[in-house]
Amino acid sequence: MILSKLALTLTESDINNGLSAAFAKMAETHGEMLKKVKDPQVTLKDGLLIFKCKASMGFVPLPVEAQLRLAPAQDGAALDITLSKLSMAMMGGEAGAAAAMGQLATAVAGKPGLSVNGNTLTVAISELAKLRGIGLQGALKDIAIVNGTISLDFS
Repeated sequence: MILSKLALTLTESDINNGLSAAFAKMAETHGEMLKKVKDPQVTLKDGLLIFKCKASMGFVPLPVEAQLRLAPAQDGAALDITLSKLSMAMMGGEAGAAAAMGQLATAVAGKPGLSVNGNTLTVAISELAKLRGIGLQGALKDIAIVNGTISLDFS
């Protein structure tokens, strides 16, 4: 398949349904790890993608929130995902984001299409699409997060 143009709008409901399906699929191979994550949910608000869940660490599940800003990068060949804030219970913020991104940088080192610089994960869109047999001939022009929706313009 070759993709050269796409205008896509997803709602919070679309994303959360996909998130539920992804967690169910991952539970088949990473069941013990995923038992510690409860109620994952995405909210789209004020230009941010906000991921929330509860993480079991001991007896009490702690609320976790990650605020992500998405932007086209490298003239539309890549997607920048910037972790602007990470909070667990009442701790975190920018320092928590930096620590998490350091761990992510180690995890993606050497993986094709993925790199970390500071608090930003850069995803080479065409590299990842190739893994699914999709050839991309366009560029990511715009991402807009407004009123519970995310719109992507790829042309």
